[in-house]
Amino acid sequence: MAEHVIYIRATRSEVRRAIAKIPQAAMGAYGAKAAADALMTRCGLVALGRIKRAFITKSRGGTDEAGERWEPLAPLTIAKRRHGKRKSANVEILRDTGLLLNSMSPGITIAEQVFRIGRGEVIVGTNRKWAGVHHNGSRDGRIPQRRLWPEPRNWPESWWADVAEQARAGLIDIAEFLIKRGTW
Repeated sequence: MAEHVIYIRATRSEVRRAIAKIPQAAMGAYGAKAAADALMTRCGLVALGRIKRAFITKSRGGTDEAGERWEPLAPLTIAKRRHGKRKSANVEILRDTGLLLNSMSPGITIAEQVFRIGRGEVIVGTNRKWAGVHHNGSRDGRIPQRRLWPEPRNWPESWWADVAEQARAGLIDIAEFLIKRGTW
């Protein structure tokens, strides 16, 4: 963890007033919109990174940190995917083209990726065709539910710790912004 040392000439009451403004600045007040957006971006990127890792784990037949596992592919689906490939080739779930995974990968910007920063929030996900059907399962039961990410209330503590670390770093940036501006 990086150490942040800030030297300022201010009274305690001025410092308290500046610190009290951090929550509002994190929402974009006091000219801190860029810093607030950076904070939300940090949190969104770490969430996408965790979602991507969990997706890869589940696509390979494993159980993610949230305890979720996907139903295996049907034998017919596996046979269709292996057409023209070696018989021993592993067939990963929901990975036939890689486009769904890319739409939920940090650092990869494609039209289907959802990454919206709002006032005090970031929304991440995908609007890739069929993603919702896989996430919820089809009504007729032909496509099983394969949750692309767990409900936030079911996120593992390690996911929240990563988000909190990014939020902490972003709040430090906002505090530095307020102090440098002399926004008491």
